[in-house]
Amino acid sequence: MTDIDSALDDIARLREQLAASSRFQGLAPGVVALTGLFALALGGWQLRATEEDLFVWILLAAICALMIGTEAVVRSRTHHRAMADRMLTTTLNRFLPVATAGAIIGIVILLRAPEHGRLLPGLWQVLMGVGIFSVLSNLPRQMLFAALFYFATGTASLILSANNALSTAWLMMVPFGVGQLLVAGLLLHASREAPHG
Repeated sequence: MTDIDSALDDIARLREQLAASSRFQGLAPGVVALTGLFALALGGWQLRATEEDLFVWILLAAICALMIGTEAVVRSRTHHRAMADRMLTTTLNRFLPVATAGAIIGIVILLRAPEHGRLLPGLWQVLMGVGIFSVLSNLPRQMLFAALFYFATGTASLILSANNALSTAWLMMVPFGVGQLLVAGLLLHASREAPHG
């Protein structure tokens, strides 16, 4: 290995470390808030139609992930410029395994053990908390509250899932609707305080 190769490797490692410790600014509060409104709307529709299809929630999660991801790419190119690809890759490498686990758990339970489907809202909320914790070093410090919120609602949903009095629409609509609006509010607050310190 030549000195130039060694120097290039050192620069690449430094960029990776910088990306791993820098604040990711690709999440748009407006788009995240919209996903919360979608969750409230879908839950309201399911309650009115007495529909409890959790596959629709997997579809909504995929649509919301696509919306957030598209906006994140655009915003990161604006905010992070040369570091955009590295910031996106670092954030995705941390969050994607959790999101994939949620999708796999949901699809397998709904297809092979639908009698346990009532546990999915709580499991998904706990996984959302884990996902936020996994990227916390790249997010505003206030996002800790969102992770704790999802852990708390996930625990409550798992406990309440044993009680058939509450439909899965309630167990999905309130935590994810309110949770995503909370995330949007925290992102907005962080973006307003960023120029000051």
